[in-house]
Amino acid sequence: MQPITDGADEGRIVVSGHQTEVGEALRDHATEQLRRLSAKYFGGAEDLTATFSRGGKGHGFECNVRVHAGRGLFFDGQGDHPSNAYTAFSLALERVDKQLRRQKRYLREDKPVNATKASLL
Repeated sequence: MQPITDGADEGRIVVSGHQTEVGEALRDHATEQLRRLSAKYFGGAEDLTATFSRGGKGHGFECNVRVHAGRGLFFDGQGDHPSNAYTAFSLALERVDKQLRRQKRYLREDKPVNATKASLL
């Protein structure tokens, strides 16, 4: 595991491999995409984690992305691809992006006072 942090506003970003080696190019790509996602929603997340592993029976790639947006808000996405780790990461990231987008829309709707809404926005 290699945590990467750049600023006070950004959370901790971890890109790692589970029983597999993650190259620098893949690590840099995943870190950049996670930074963009963090900046896009809620002004930054506390922790972002991407874990790459081999697929079932050693074939293909799997990626799990977990985002901790604060105050007990956790978002998880999983993607797999038979031959490409980048595609597996993109699928997992799309799932988390959709969850974050829906949560942000939910918090912005005009509803009675929402304690989570007040703390995040």
